[in-house]
Amino acid sequence: MGLLSSTTLIKGHAFFLFVLAVYLTRSPDVVTESDVVFMLGEVLQIDAAPSLSRPQSPFALCGILLVADALVDLVLVTKIPQMNEVIAMAAAARSQSPVPVAGALRMNPFLARLASLYSEIWTLLSASRFCLFFAISFFIYQSKPSAWGVDDTRSALGYGAAQEAASGLDQLKNRVIFTYGFMEMMFWLWIYLTLREERQEVATRIAERDQ
Repeated sequence: MGLLSSTTLIKGHAFFLFVLAVYLTRSPDVVTESDVVFMLGEVLQIDAAPSLSRPQSPFALCGILLVADALVDLVLVTKIPQMNEVIAMAAAARSQSPVPVAGALRMNPFLARLASLYSEIWTLLSASRFCLFFAISFFIYQSKPSAWGVDDTRSALGYGAAQEAASGLDQLKNRVIFTYGFMEMMFWLWIYLTLREERQEVATRIAERDQ
């Protein structure tokens, strides 16, 4: 298993979302003009969206959504017992029962289901979020300005009018969203791999106790 458990990574991610929400609400320029956003945008040749610098940009709404996401993750990660905790509960009852821990898990379907609940939920969440942010990042990367209708609009109405006529999807194609989606994609892949390692380690421990 790695140095950081899946629980630690998820809690750290929730803390990062809280910090990001504060910056988006109070000082959005810190995020939009950060070195990471700039370097990824330059390397991948993704334009900075002028719409993000407008006073009416929905940074406050983005901050609220990030806080809500962080709270949901914290509730799930703290309320769902991990497999190690369930095994520890079975081990604590070992002194009162001759049934071994592994045997107790096999004989009690509820304990077995409870032990795998944490891993199943977070595996599903990490895989689905990885696919979501991969789709968003790939969509932004592969889209050309003509695919968004920006070139035609600019030529017909001028640059200033094109900003007003840009669609909601056009506002999505920018360095900030791509950087956030790329970082989320990498993080949830890390979580998925960590969960798989933890499941393998617990399965090995149970197999060793059966011998």
